[in-house]
Amino acid sequence: MIGQKKVRLVGFFLLSDILAILVAYFYSYLFRFYGYIIPVDPAKGIPPLRSYVTVFPLFLAVHLAVFFFQGFYRSRLKRTRIDDFFFITLNAALTILIVLAVLSYIGIYSRSETPFEVSRGVLVVYFVSVIFVISIFRNQIYFIMKRRFARGWNLQNVIVVGAGEMGRSVAQKLLTYKDFGFVVKGFLADDIPVGDTVRLDGGLKVLGRTTDLERVLQEENIQEVYVALDLSNYAQILAMFQVATKFPVNVRLLPDLFQLLTLKANVQDLDGFPVISIDDVPLRGARRVFKRLFDLVSSALALLVLSPFLLLIGLLVKLTSRGPVLYKQERVGLDGRPFGMIKFRTMVCDAEKGTGPVMCRPEDPRVTRLGRVLRKYSLDEFPQLLNVLRGQMSLVGPRAERPSFVREFVEKIPKYMLRHKVKSGITGWAQVHGLRQDTSIEKRLEYDFYYIQNWSFALDLKILWMTLRGGFIDRNL
Repeated sequence: MIGQKKVRLVGFFLLSDILAILVAYFYSYLFRFYGYIIPVDPAKGIPPLRSYVTVFPLFLAVHLAVFFFQGFYRSRLKRTRIDDFFFITLNAALTILIVLAVLSYIGIYSRSETPFEVSRGVLVVYFVSVIFVISIFRNQIYFIMKRRFARGWNLQNVIVVGAGEMGRSVAQKLLTYKDFGFVVKGFLADDIPVGDTVRLDGGLKVLGRTTDLERVLQEENIQEVYVALDLSNYAQILAMFQVATKFPVNVRLLPDLFQLLTLKANVQDLDGFPVISIDDVPLRGARRVFKRLFDLVSSALALLVLSPFLLLIGLLVKLTSRGPVLYKQERVGLDGRPFGMIKFRTMVCDAEKGTGPVMCRPEDPRVTRLGRVLRKYSLDEFPQLLNVLRGQMSLVGPRAERPSFVREFVEKIPKYMLRHKVKSGITGWAQVHGLRQDTSIEKRLEYDFYYIQNWSFALDLKILWMTLRGGFIDRNL
């Protein structure tokens, strides 16, 4: 039923997008030529509506094709609003560019002396309106579905077998995605007394032991069974499959690999054999290339625009303390490779001569007076744009640590090196949430893993916006 529900929801979204594109397209025509806001050139007059009707299928086809290649009709149960907005905006921009290119190509080889051209005014209005209308229509679908399921229509009763970490995580996800009509009735577990409540956001009871599966399926009218047991319970899992075959239920197997998996697992096919790739990351292939292009262009522009400001900071560093303006420090980056991170010097010369590598602490006496200001507002980080330009870092990513600290953290936290599956960043998900310097490394790691698991270009833009809005300020100083 999950597959059917996803297909049904995709169908709703497809129809919604088609209707939204239709409404936005012809509204743009009417607004441009009959809205009395933008004057019409008397020499050209108002182009006939039939010309725009002829071009509409091209707009529609390109929109839907771009949405398809963006993965808009598959992959995730529900996107965040910022992801939706970004993909819809990108879709609108690409569609207009592609349509203009196609019409230009047709116009070159057309025998007509005056080939049809879409009004630039129509395109401007359309770009804004199609983003707005598609977003509104999609939000209405979620709203209608929530109302529908709230009234008890077409609900699906679900149980989770196993109340371990994976079982609780799955139950929490199902509770979160109520848009799909999931009603989580409870758990089956052998290590928790029957009738006890497992603490989640909603709280779910243990309905019975795993051997009570048949009784629970009958009494609770279950349609979906999620099996989240440890692999050591292999015989038990087979026995439950045999019981489940007596009922018209869908069984979803989620082997409890939680202790192994820190990032995402990816199921691949090896000539007919399913292979689980543990700790895979979404930032690969074309996505990595796109992120690199964005870093390259953005860092070059930022260095050009900020160059007078950076020169001023460099001059102040030189005038207020003895030593070089820039400070190069070895850090660990992508795939555990070391690189030289460039920063404005904020400490006295030879600050670690007697102590060796030591993390900077609040009120650290080694920090100069100007250095304290630079650190508070993260101004010492700006030279790292050169690292980004060279490809050693990214604008957004986990914080780069020094080799000695990495070796220490690896001994304490075996999964620590997984954060080096992506490039280190000037800013990151942990930093914009105030996790800097001597804050808990475990907490920082939690935020780093969240970023790696859920990477999207929209998330990068969100982090950059949060950084510009206030994330530069270190409140620990």
